[in-house]
Amino acid sequence: MLLPDLPSDEALLGELETLERELRLHATSGDVSALVRLIRSDPAWPQALRRKRMEQWFVLPLNDGAYPALAELKRHMEELATLQGQDPLTGLVNRRGFDQAMALEVERSGRFRTPLTLCVMDLDDFKAVNDTYGHICGDTVLKAIASVLQAETRLIDTTARIGGEEFAILLPGTGLLRACKLMERIQAAIISSRIHCGDAALSVTMSMGVASYRGRQVPDATLLMEEADQAMYRAKRAGKNRIETAPILDLSLGEDRSLVHQNEKRFLFSSFFAPSPQTGEDRD
Repeated sequence: MLLPDLPSDEALLGELETLERELRLHATSGDVSALVRLIRSDPAWPQALRRKRMEQWFVLPLNDGAYPALAELKRHMEELATLQGQDPLTGLVNRRGFDQAMALEVERSGRFRTPLTLCVMDLDDFKAVNDTYGHICGDTVLKAIASVLQAETRLIDTTARIGGEEFAILLPGTGLLRACKLMERIQAAIISSRIHCGDAALSVTMSMGVASYRGRQVPDATLLMEEADQAMYRAKRAGKNRIETAPILDLSLGEDRSLVHQNEKRFLFSSFFAPSPQTGEDRD
């Protein structure tokens, strides 16, 4: 079978750029489609696409058989997941997605004067796990930890893997006291877990740091991260497998020293004061 004459590389790049504009104009749904264009295989194409900042397009050679092509497709989809804010190993939000969530929750907290708390967690002695049992076992441990975090948090919380063995949970509408109770539950769940790697059943621990705004001022995202991080390192230095807290970051603005802010009380208990459905009144 003879292939028809195909356009030059520059002409194909022109086609792709036109498609990029069209896709931006017509991206009205979350459905995914594939646009296919047959071209002559050329190893220089991936570099050309990167130069044009068109990383979401990729070249899938068909002349090496189906399985290598599928492997390349899987690898590229994992890259796209990373670009979109998801950690491909654990399924949690990655650092990029976490930073986006932080910006959103900081704005929400400042606008509605609600608490915002950040918990930063780091696995203790994780290097020893990798050195003793191998990196595949290390990946199993990370996925197990992610499962515990997802099971213990709410849909409105942001649970992220922000580093190699470092995790974070962003808790909107939650003050320091409730956040520490959550960390205690997570800590207990992790300690009681047994993670199986071949014949070995591993037990791991985490050091945790918590920093919080009560809702009296717009949170400073950088300061919130720094304080939670420093609290986590204090937990490491104090013997690991501990929870340390930073001073409440807007405590000095003249309110009483109750750990549960009035806004948090309203957040927790507003449902108890909503009108009963029998009254015919709308709920808040």
